[in-house]
Amino acid sequence: MRRLWQLFWRPSTKYGLGVLLVIGGIGGVIFWGGFNTAMEATNTMGFCITCHEMEANVYEEYKKTVHYQNASGVRATCSDCHVPKDWTHKFVRKVYATRELYHHFVGTIDTPEKFEAHRPEMAKRVWASMEATDSRECRNCHTFEAMDFTKQSTKAAQEMSKAHQTGQGTCIDCHKGIAHKMPDLSAGFKKTFEDLQALAQISNNDADVLYTIATTSAYLSADEIEAGGRGAGTLLPATGLKVLERKGDALKVRLEGWQQDGADRVIYARMGHRIFEAALTPGAIEQVQRRETLVDTNTDLTWHQVDIDLWVGSGNMIADPDRLWAYGEEMHVASCSTCHSLHEADGHLANQWIGVIKAMERFITLDKEETRMLQKYLQLHASDVQRGS
Repeated sequence: MRRLWQLFWRPSTKYGLGVLLVIGGIGGVIFWGGFNTAMEATNTMGFCITCHEMEANVYEEYKKTVHYQNASGVRATCSDCHVPKDWTHKFVRKVYATRELYHHFVGTIDTPEKFEAHRPEMAKRVWASMEATDSRECRNCHTFEAMDFTKQSTKAAQEMSKAHQTGQGTCIDCHKGIAHKMPDLSAGFKKTFEDLQALAQISNNDADVLYTIATTSAYLSADEIEAGGRGAGTLLPATGLKVLERKGDALKVRLEGWQQDGADRVIYARMGHRIFEAALTPGAIEQVQRRETLVDTNTDLTWHQVDIDLWVGSGNMIADPDRLWAYGEEMHVASCSTCHSLHEADGHLANQWIGVIKAMERFITLDKEETRMLQKYLQLHASDVQRGS
């Protein structure tokens, strides 16, 4: 190594130092110019759609958007949105792109079916990158200072003005799917629910506390389970139950909660919070045991702390509540962050979430069962529940 070092720095016996410096300078300029030219060549639209995965999928979607064709005649190409302008971040992005080249050559997304299967994953990766940079590439063209809010729709002007004044949120929070088809994000939480169903068949053999993963029928005796029907009522998703006895596939459980005076058929998770645990039939109300009566000082309403022993089938419950909350969180992110920035669960009170979900229900694609689970998750993680009030 020392010999190589000496050879490198040894004065030339054939060429003058000035000649070597000139040759080195010219070589450096040629190399740098060639490198920079190659970098820019990979930014062109033609290069981006060289791969058939891009040309046959996202390029065709992009051609139908305002970024491709608009009244102003200004076109945003792939690199405008996906490649930083400054050299340092651009170089980092180009290095990262080698990962995409690898997946191109191994055929990860070389068919429409494979592309659609990976679309949610790819979209989330791009969204996360844009959130991390505060939508830097969007802001190369769009700035609040240049916007004329009077020429925007009322809703857009309100949201843009709010974002400008508060500095909260970033472009991609509200503009997902602006240039490409929105992925079906429900696939993720639906797969998670399938995993919960499988877990429910094997995980509750010896647990003392179980949690329902979906709406579950409850009965007053084990024999009634085989008969089916409505029984004593229904338990809502994410309801905790204490296991008292096991009899084959039937479980005797104790439900603890609160009743509002005058609304005996409903059991809630917390006093003063309309977090639904169970809806009882008239015949089951007589089996409810009242333990304590309190008056909610905020509303002057009377509440009763209660419990009731019920029988349920064993195949719809799990012992780990964290798995249930992970499912709820995944559903929350997938359903409530595509049109606007995500409202965190602790951003509202438990009772407020009922109205929020009701207002948003027509904009999301959840079925009734999923909506119940989402509402329960949000309510149990609301600000006033988290702080124990």
